[in-house]
Amino acid sequence: MSLYRTLLLPLLVAALAGCTSHRVYNAEERFPENLNLTQQQMQRAIVTALTDRQWKVQSVEPALIKAAITVRGRHHAEVDIPYSATAFQIQLRSSWGLNEKSGKIHRNYNRWVNRLRDNILRELDIDPITESVDNLGIIEQTSGNGDAVLMDFQQGLQRGLDSGLLDGSVRFFLAGQPIDGEVRTLRSVTSNRKTNASNKSDEEACSWVLQSVLASLQNTAKQAGANAVVNIVSYYKRNAYQDPARYECHAGMAIAGVALRGQLATIE
Repeated sequence: MSLYRTLLLPLLVAALAGCTSHRVYNAEERFPENLNLTQQQMQRAIVTALTDRQWKVQSVEPALIKAAITVRGRHHAEVDIPYSATAFQIQLRSSWGLNEKSGKIHRNYNRWVNRLRDNILRELDIDPITESVDNLGIIEQTSGNGDAVLMDFQQGLQRGLDSGLLDGSVRFFLAGQPIDGEVRTLRSVTSNRKTNASNKSDEEACSWVLQSVLASLQNTAKQAGANAVVNIVSYYKRNAYQDPARYECHAGMAIAGVALRGQLATIE
């Protein structure tokens, strides 16, 4: 029996190691230039996310951040994070205690990288969960241009004011709209909402979901001490659509969605 166990144990260990090993995940994210992110914003988002996820920042350079993580003193990984204003990557540099071999590694490493990626996106005010839902393609596009319905922004805004959902304490300006007064921007903000579109026209469904998005932005602005959201663009699947009069609504048979991105600001 002891000989049997002696022969079987290495096979079991090898089998378990194989079950927990996965191809190394090197995260890569890209963003459109008209999202107007800066390299400094990207650097700050990466460093903040690393700190929040308990990685040690080893060095910070204008286009490269190096970091490491050690878990329970037994598992260690080091990564390079090249970045620019429009992209970042998380690349494995070295590791120990993670069974790295032939392009594979313990699944925990991939989990750490995925969580780090999600945190970086959140620091850029991009919700990875909402993005995942959008990328499922559950909204069937029904617009005349084959991609989205374009709706009058001021009309939807006025409906929100008339309904009482918006209280007028926060003003909203699409990118390209003139603004009277001195504007001081605070930070970027994004809101992405869906609504039931069944038995509704595109106009009705889009109006409802726009009001929900604006109410969300209004609440965020108040919490930040802002009285305006400026430079607003439609933002769906990281595609920024800029129009000084209209917003983009994705209206399907059952669901309609609107996503807006802008900057919190104070106007005096």
